[in-house]
Formats: sequence, structure tokens, C-alpha cells
Amino acid sequence: MISNKNLKIIKSLVGDNITQDNLKFIDTFISSKLSLFMPIGGNCGYAVTPDHQHPAYMFVMAYDDETKVVIEGKSIQSSLNTIFCLSPNIKHHEVQSYLPPKYCAVFIEKDFFEKSLYCYCEEVLYLNGLVVDIKSHKVDLLIRDFIYESQNSVSTQIMVLESIATLLTHEIIRNIVGYDNPPIERTDNMLINETVKFMNSTYEKDVTVEELAKRLNLSKSHFTKLFTDAMQVSPMVYLRTIRLQNAKKMLRTKELSVTVVAQQCGFNSTSYFTKMFKEHFLQTPKEFMENFG
Repeated sequence: MISNKNLKIIKSLVGDNITQDNLKFIDTFISSKLSLFMPIGGNCGYAVTPDHQHPAYMFVMAYDDETKVVIEGKSIQSSLNTIFCLSPNIKHHEVQSYLPPKYCAVFIEKDFFEKSLYCYCEEVLYLNGLVVDIKSHKVDLLIRDFIYESQNSVSTQIMVLESIATLLTHEIIRNIVGYDNPPIERTDNMLINETVKFMNSTYEKDVTVEELAKRLNLSKSHFTKLFTDAMQVSPMVYLRTIRLQNAKKMLRTKELSVTVVAQQCGFNSTSYFTKMFKEHFLQTPKEFMENFG
């Protein structure tokens, strides 16, 4: 349940008409000037409302090629590793599909974004569904840091979130205006981050270690050692954890059956899913749904 304080912030960024019920399939990570929204198991009820608009700037990092947005009759399809950009008060809507969408929507308060934009150009940009390539790993890393810090209940949380929000806003702007970052050699950590991002975007599909290694141009044995050393678990165990964590979020809504959740999270067998869920969370999926308030 989203607190009244956070819902007020969400309304200031997304729109006054958004409700708690609209967000039942959404993970939210909130700060006053910038907030993140990530669908888990279904669409945002507000996002699929025809011809709605937002008071804030919206930037959507696509994690698959399935999401479609309609702006003034024009259809725009998502593309992996891109940013979909939309200025405030432009009518649009997301097209609802059978598969749960996979993206991270970043909403940035209008004055805060435009003040940052002035550091790079003198005029306000009109972003009417502009799609730009993500040119560096910084966006993903800053989103990860923002999510982590938003769940870190310490006295410095607000201060740190504001700092990350500033960095993320500048990094988004740099991608839009074509700011030239110096070339960076990919480190082992960057390779692992790429893999984790890929796992989070494809956890419902059959993914093999060979496929993960091939994406990085590494041998299966080298990749497995690299990943295991960095994450302290094997690639397949980590992928299974991602699947189970997403399944838990889907079950929280109590809108989907255990079988459907298992299928949407990449488990070919409901009985195997139940076994793994109980091993991981010490209760069956059905028990979790019954006990979750």
C-alpha cells in the first residue's frame, strides 16, 4: 500500500486522477523531484487510460520490444536499450497487451528538469515521443542506485535520493542532446550488470548459460566463473531468484492464479514453481496469497 505522502508526490508528477488501484501492478520508488515506476505482472491502470497526460516529464527505459504507446494517433513501439521521451501535458496512452510490460518509467518534475536542461541548451526541448539510444551504462546504474536507496530507511535517504535524482536527470539529458562521453572500456562489473539487466528483461523466457555467455562474447566456463565470483551464486540460480521475486510481486496483487504466475515468470511446471517458491520463501504460493494482507 502506497502511503498518502507518496501518493501525493505521485499525483504531482503523474496526474491528479491516478489512484492506488491504478498502481496495483506497479513497483514505485518515490522522491519529490524524480520517481520511478516499474510494472510487475500487469499494466498501470492509469497508463492505459486513453489520452491522459502528465504534469511532469516522462522518460521510459524499455526492457523489451513489446510495449506500444499511442500519441495523437501515432503508434510508437518500444525498443530495447532506448529512452522514450515525453514532455508534460501531451496526450497519450499505453496499449494494453497480454504479456506484462517491462520498462522503467522515470518521471521528473518540470521545473527541476528544465533547470538541468539549461546547462546544455538555451531552449526547452519539445519531446513528443522522441526515442533515443542509451549510449552509456550510467542510466541503468543510477536507476539501480535510486531503487536501492529508496528502500534504505536511514536518516540520509532523502539527501542521497536527491543527489541520485540530479545525476540521473543529467544523464538522461546527455543521452538526448548527444553529449559525448569519453569511450569507456567495459569492465567485468559492467559485463555482469549487462547480464543482470538482460535477465530482468527476459526472465519469462527459456534462457541458457550458453546464450548469456554468447551475448558477452565469452566462453561458457569463463562467463560462469565471472558471474559466480561477482554474485556469489551461479547464473541460473540468480535467474531463478529473479523469477521468484517477480512471482512474489505478482502474487501480491491476488489477480492472477498460481499457474499463470508460474508461466509468466518462466517456470514450465507449476509443481516445480511451488517447490522452489516454498524453498525460497518458506511457504507455498497459495499460502503466501492467503497470508498477504
